[in-house]
Amino acid sequence: MQMLRILVLCLSAALICMTLRAAHPQIAAAVAMAAGVAALMLSGADLGGFARTLQTLEDCAQAAGQPLYLLKICGIAMIAEFASDICRDAGEAALARRIDVGVRIGIVASALPAAAEIMESIAALLA
Repeated sequence: MQMLRILVLCLSAALICMTLRAAHPQIAAAVAMAAGVAALMLSGADLGGFARTLQTLEDCAQAAGQPLYLLKICGIAMIAEFASDICRDAGEAALARRIDVGVRIGIVASALPAAAEIMESIAALLA
């Protein structure tokens, strides 16, 4: 039910923005950003449960000596996409592209330890 509310909120905001964009682009950008923040706040309860589950997974992974690289990478990608979309909505496409490039670099940097562990495992199997 909560997702339906978020969907209706975002679609309504999109229609309002589309109507306002020709005459008042600054107000349209503000409406889009406000709707994004409202949608994020509406999903707060789901995010809380998600965060608790992630913490449990992280605790289990740390106990097993295996950090959760994939979850870290997914989190980076989600946050970056949100920031990039805000920049695009504000008309800053060049800034959004810079965020995308920076995130790709960050994702590769986050994946390197996992790749190194895989290579060490392969080397150990071959030796």
